[in-house]
Amino acid sequence: MYLIVALTVLEFTADLIVEFNPSLGHWGWDTALKVSGLAIVVVMTLRHTFRPGPVSVHRVMGGVAAYLLIGLTWAFGYKLLMQECPDAIYFQSSFAFAGTPTGLATIPTGEPSRLIYFSFATLTSVSYGDAYPIHRVARSLAMAEALIGQLYPAILIATLVGMTLQARSSEEMGG
Repeated sequence: MYLIVALTVLEFTADLIVEFNPSLGHWGWDTALKVSGLAIVVVMTLRHTFRPGPVSVHRVMGGVAAYLLIGLTWAFGYKLLMQECPDAIYFQSSFAFAGTPTGLATIPTGEPSRLIYFSFATLTSVSYGDAYPIHRVARSLAMAEALIGQLYPAILIATLVGMTLQARSSEEMGG
């Protein structure tokens, strides 16, 4: 708990420093702190979700929250990559600009809303084709996220069903 509080204060301080002195933002340390903090929150949420005890709606909500946090963590991971390599992910704009061959412009941007969109499109395997990884590291990250997006719901459901069946068999044997 102390680690999360310290990391949150450190990350908030880093955000303020970068907000008032943007020249320090290119190092990516504020984004790296976000990724670290979110990853720790994901692990803590999963530990709480899978602790021994009866399965309730709160556990299911914890599993959903962890899934959403995974997508958000990945989005900031992409942001960290794009701070180093701005063309790592291709984003196609829906705004037509004269002079471009297709009438559509390419916008390489580390803007969080676009990266969150890309992350959840990858996590859920929706992919509308308007954003895709170009850089080899971005492709590797996207592949890992897509695998997690497919495996996590199956593992979550199987684990919660297993915990429920185990609790029922324990009740039947004891009662």
